[in-house]
Amino acid sequence: MTLNTQNWSAQLHQQLQRHYHRACVVVCGDASWRWQQLQDLIPTGQQGLIVGEPNTDSWLSKLPQASSIGVKSLKHQLGQETDFAIFDAELGFDADALAIIIGMIRAGGCCYICLPPKAAFLSQPNPAVRPYLNAPLSLDESLKGFQSYLWDNLQNRALWLFPETDLPDLSHWVDTTTPSKTPLPTNDQQQAIKAIHHLAFGHRKRPLVLTADRGRGKSYTLGLACLTLLTEGKQHITLTAARRPQLENAIVAMEASLKIPNNSWSTKGLTFVEKRPYLKGTTGLAVFSLNGQRLTVQFQAPDALLASQTPLATDVLMVDEAAHLPLPMIQALLHKHSRVLLSTTQQGYEGSGRGFTLKLSEYLQQHFPDWKSITLTQPIRWNAQDPLEDTLNQLLGFQNGSAQPSTDLKTPNMASAAPQFYPITPMAILDKPDGHAYLYSLFQLLSQAHYQTRPNDLMQLLEVPNQQLWVAKTDNDLIGVLRALHEGNLPVSSAQQRQQGHLFPQLMAKNSHQAQWLSLKTLRIQRLAIDAEWQNQGMGSQLLTHFMSALQNETKLDAFTTSFGASPGLVKFWGKAGFVPVHLGGQKDKASGFHSVAMIAPLSTSANALTQQCGFARQFVWQLTDGFQQLDFELVYELLMLLQPFLPQTESFPENYLAGQPFEAISWRLREWTLSNPSCLKHPGLGDFWCQKVLQNHPWSNLPMPRKALESQFKAALLEMQTAAD
Repeated sequence: MTLNTQNWSAQLHQQLQRHYHRACVVVCGDASWRWQQLQDLIPTGQQGLIVGEPNTDSWLSKLPQASSIGVKSLKHQLGQETDFAIFDAELGFDADALAIIIGMIRAGGCCYICLPPKAAFLSQPNPAVRPYLNAPLSLDESLKGFQSYLWDNLQNRALWLFPETDLPDLSHWVDTTTPSKTPLPTNDQQQAIKAIHHLAFGHRKRPLVLTADRGRGKSYTLGLACLTLLTEGKQHITLTAARRPQLENAIVAMEASLKIPNNSWSTKGLTFVEKRPYLKGTTGLAVFSLNGQRLTVQFQAPDALLASQTPLATDVLMVDEAAHLPLPMIQALLHKHSRVLLSTTQQGYEGSGRGFTLKLSEYLQQHFPDWKSITLTQPIRWNAQDPLEDTLNQLLGFQNGSAQPSTDLKTPNMASAAPQFYPITPMAILDKPDGHAYLYSLFQLLSQAHYQTRPNDLMQLLEVPNQQLWVAKTDNDLIGVLRALHEGNLPVSSAQQRQQGHLFPQLMAKNSHQAQWLSLKTLRIQRLAIDAEWQNQGMGSQLLTHFMSALQNETKLDAFTTSFGASPGLVKFWGKAGFVPVHLGGQKDKASGFHSVAMIAPLSTSANALTQQCGFARQFVWQLTDGFQQLDFELVYELLMLLQPFLPQTESFPENYLAGQPFEAISWRLREWTLSNPSCLKHPGLGDFWCQKVLQNHPWSNLPMPRKALESQFKAALLEMQTAAD
């Protein structure tokens, strides 16, 4: 029997509801046909979202069961659900928005992707790419690689509808066995709650990391864990997160669980008393009672937790969506509180937490070797093997849907591996027989190199024309990747108006007040990533050297540049490669928790002259007594070592300080000598204390030792250095 679209849709939704699944349906044809199909596909009574903002006269705006929502507004829909969502090519495909929708569509619903015929789709630009194109690039100049990738990736993973063709066969699309709905809490939720119990009642300073993909009931688990701990003797639990609404689901889970009769989580006798508001309708304090005792679960902002001089009086600190906080903030919370749970989503609307997880694991292993981790794998808002989740996770680089070149390397053998370094283009990757697997490996490497990687980073990789991609490979293994963006070559007259993109030249033109920076042709190295198994083998330096050697002779290239969160190790790495710092951000970056540093390796006479004239060295040493007073001395040391050629040199040490001249009478000369000899900061008798007092002008009272003891230590170290130099 031939089905019409309405009957086919009814059969599809019946299967989805029975299996507690969702589906991705591609509607491919001209605009009027797509509109008619959507009217037949959407079941009566369902209400959904159109992602984007169609014109009022657009066919999309005429769908009565769907309301439009802007891409930027989607990120504020935390915890919200919808029956279906529609993406249409005329509005663009924003990869971040696709990732958000994965977690919003209810079980039994569909994500409808509406495309024109193949030739038209592959040739038209993606409006969502516009914010990522450097001026004056236009949409027509984009690579259109994301469309090609989207089309190919959806071929075998979505249900496709075409004009004048048979509708997809559903008879073998999913297992005909009706699965049973998993009762809550699931087995892995129960295991997670037990692990949180061990955290709360076991040895101190053994942090627990809880990870999960979206839809696994992470917030529900936190809520149940809070109730369990309160019934077992804990009196005060603190929740924190980058954004307060992230925790509201945990509060809701607590209230709902207490209303369930004969629940299995030993909450008998525990009663909910009241909620006190925080901001914008969210909860600041939840009060419970057990045998007449007052128990609380309280929200505290992470910066407030760190601002207090003493640790908060709490039994357990739970940090939700930890990947949204700067890693230095996480580290500070770990050291300040003895029982800390770090919870984070592995893949989500804010991007992959993979880079965060790798960096956090490395830090925990070094400072808290007895830390534990647990992962929630079983979904609760839909059943396992959900077709929509599988489709979009593979599409957005969250998981690999095909065989890939192995990246699971053991101890590298540098002699036999013979790594190769060469450029490659995004379109060449897609044209390879194993192109999607290759792209997955490359994207995963880029994710490791960055604190937070978003799905839109994959879209940019396939769309931006002004980029250079270089890879490092050994045999069949992709072990390194470098991505750089062409910037500059702008008219000096454009200095008065902000241009889209061109991060480095516009930053320098503004801060040095020299518009000539805009005219330089530069290549900004945006990311440099090496597989974990190959790190500390010099592979990053080799890849960077090959890239710079090949590109520096490019016609009229003025400089290589880079910008990143300034850690001592990274500044040292780039300094060894010939880069010098020319700017340091006054505020710490919200994502990395570090000050952003801009560095340049000038090639042309013009770039050299501007580097010499920018005045950063003198401004930096002045700022050490002001905005950079709290800058880590290791970072100060690395920056000063690179800036030494740009600073006045003082030949002689002010010996009168050793002969008894008061510090206040000679401090300026001590400072000038230190700036000329920054290597002195590495002497164990000087180090951070000397940096804080002589360079950063901290009061004696703020230093950790009495003045007399410190000055004795300083003079002994200086005398030792002077003797060694003679």
